[in-house]
Amino acid sequence: MNRALLLALCLGTLLSGCPLPQPLANYPKGTVTPPRILMDEMTYREPVVLVPAGCQNSPDYELGATLVDDNTSETVRVRWFVDYDRTNSARCAPVIPEDDIQGQAESAPDPTHRTVKNYDFVPYDHPSVLVPGTADNAPGVVHVVEMVVSNQFDSASDDTSLCNQDTPPTTLPYRTPASEGSAQFETQTYRWVFVNQAASSALPCP
Repeated sequence: MNRALLLALCLGTLLSGCPLPQPLANYPKGTVTPPRILMDEMTYREPVVLVPAGCQNSPDYELGATLVDDNTSETVRVRWFVDYDRTNSARCAPVIPEDDIQGQAESAPDPTHRTVKNYDFVPYDHPSVLVPGTADNAPGVVHVVEMVVSNQFDSASDDTSLCNQDTPPTTLPYRTPASEGSAQFETQTYRWVFVNQAASSALPCP
């Protein structure tokens, strides 16, 4: 096929509006992609959750998720953070111990699926970050809860002494993925934003 004919065929394809094949994403050699978070199976699928404010007792929320990892032999690690701040030692470490999830047996209905142990989030147990000194149950108080998953975190970054103003912006204590030789791990994150709103018949106190 000569070049003129090839160019004519390409031009005809473009003019007809037929989509051309798109290149697939390229991952660097050695990249260990993290497990996927199944959005349709979150315990709270909406990213913004309204919390009744001014109640005597705080409502609580069981946050959980399902992950998918095609490599059933590797360990998946899950960490939970509330109002993460890499410069504040009180808010840069996980709020509960790390959850290590092993793969299911090959005989399981779907061995690629893994269930994350639920985290019981109680909004009133955490002080306001945006407006310090505000009552924990006051309207307008906002909290951000994050679930971070990876196959391996960088142990050198798991140190509260790194949680200060002098730490470079690229340093994320407790949530930096590991890098071992040619293997570069990655993380995935899901966030819920909890907003205190005046209690009402539509949003009653517990």
